[in-house]
Amino acid sequence: MDESRLRERYRPRGLLPGGAGTVVTADGVLTGTVDRLMRDTGLDRLPAADR
Repeated sequence: MDESRLRERYRPRGLLPGGAGTVVTADGVLTGTVDRLMRDTGLDRLPAADR
């Protein structure tokens, strides 16, 4: 999808029906945002992958 198509589809704070979604703002701290998303999705409860 090209940039013009993405811009056409963009909606500020365009949440999914029923409020399912997470707004990630540009002023958030990256580690805090990642931590929140990990908690919200339950990924924080999974064992760490071997590296």
